[in-house]
Amino acid sequence: MNDSTSSLKVGFIGVGMMGRGMAKHVLAKGHPVALLVRKKADEERCAELLTHGAQPLKTAAEVAATADVIIICVTGSPQVEEVVFGDTGILQTLKPGCVVVDCSTSLPDSTRRVAQAIAAKGGQFLDAAMTGTPKHADEGKLNLLVGGDPEVLTSVRPVFALFAENIFYCGAVSAGHTTKLLHQFVVLGNAAILAEAFSCASKTGVNLEVLCDVIASGGANSTAFQRFRPYVLEGNDQLFRFSLANAHKDMHYYAQMTGEAQAVSLIGDTVHNVYTMAGNLGYKTAFVPHLLSSFNRLNGSS
Repeated sequence: MNDSTSSLKVGFIGVGMMGRGMAKHVLAKGHPVALLVRKKADEERCAELLTHGAQPLKTAAEVAATADVIIICVTGSPQVEEVVFGDTGILQTLKPGCVVVDCSTSLPDSTRRVAQAIAAKGGQFLDAAMTGTPKHADEGKLNLLVGGDPEVLTSVRPVFALFAENIFYCGAVSAGHTTKLLHQFVVLGNAAILAEAFSCASKTGVNLEVLCDVIASGGANSTAFQRFRPYVLEGNDQLFRFSLANAHKDMHYYAQMTGEAQAVSLIGDTVHNVYTMAGNLGYKTAFVPHLLSSFNRLNGSS
C-alpha cells in the first residue's frame, strides 16, 4: 500500500444513494476516483462526479485493474459475489496489495468466502458495513462498522475518514457485517413495533399527535421513532429512506445468521415475518414508514 494516501486511486462499485455521496467526498479531497458506470442511469446519477474528473469504467475488472482501494456498495451478498467472482469481476485483474472494502450489508458467511478469495489473489479485504442515511453519505457523516486486519484498516482509515464520522473496529473479517445485522435487527424491529402501535392507535381512536408527543418525551423515544414520526403526522417518508425490500433482505440475512449460529431468534423471526408481509402486500419499493400502511390494511383502515 502506498504510504501517501492522497495518491491512492479509489474505485467505487455501486454509486447509488450511498455510494455516490461517498465518492463525492473522496473526489473532492483530490483522490483519483474510478466509477463503475454501466447504464445510462448511472451516468445521469454520477454526472457531477464525472464533470469533476471521476473516470467512468464499464466493468468491475476494469475498476480493479486501476484502483488501489476498491469500495463495493451494492445491495447484498449475491451482488457482491457477482462483483468479485463474475466473468468481469475484480478477481480477474486485482492488483497485488489492493484493499477491497465491502460496504454493503452482506451475509457473514459469504463475506468470509470473498475475503479468502481476495487474499488468494494477493489482495486485502475489509468488511465495512455502514449505518446512516443517504443524507449522512452526502454530508460525509456515515458510521462504518469494520471487520478485518486492523493494520489494513489503519492503511485506509484516512480514506474512510473522508466520508465517515465514526469508524468502529469490530473484529476479524465478517465482524463488521455481523454487527451491522444486529444493528439492523434493532432498528427494523423498532420500526415494526412503531408501525403496529400507530396502526392500533388509529383503530382504537387514540390521537396520533398526542401519542407521538408521549413517545418523544419518554423511554420509547428512539432514532427510528424520530424518522417514523413525520410519516405518521404528515405523510413524509423522506427521513427514513430505506426500502422495505432492503429491510426484508436484511432481516432475512439476520434470520440466516442466527440460524447458522443456533442462536435464539424468537423476536427476530417475528420481525422477519412483518417485512415479508409488507412485501407481499405490494410495498417492496416503498420506504420503511409505509410499513404502517401495511398494518392499516390488515386492520381494515386506509
